[in-house]
Amino acid sequence: MSQSALATYLALSYNDLNEMGIHPDTLSKAQPDDNGAAGYYFNVPDTTPQRVLGQKRWSLGDRIDTPASVLNNDSA
Repeated sequence: MSQSALATYLALSYNDLNEMGIHPDTLSKAQPDDNGAAGYYFNVPDTTPQRVLGQKRWSLGDRIDTPASVLNNDSA
């Protein structure tokens, strides 16, 4: 799992993710959807900088889903 792939997908910097405490190994595995595809998610933590909340239009506690393909692609 790649931190840079996660940062790219979320359009955030590596430093933003570190400041938030978000790393690929801290994401929760989501239940498979109707097509059998599962992904990952995290809830926006209270350590998220205000500038990121504004930029992404996130609120603390929001669930952010990430497709499994983003984190399972070792070439990213």
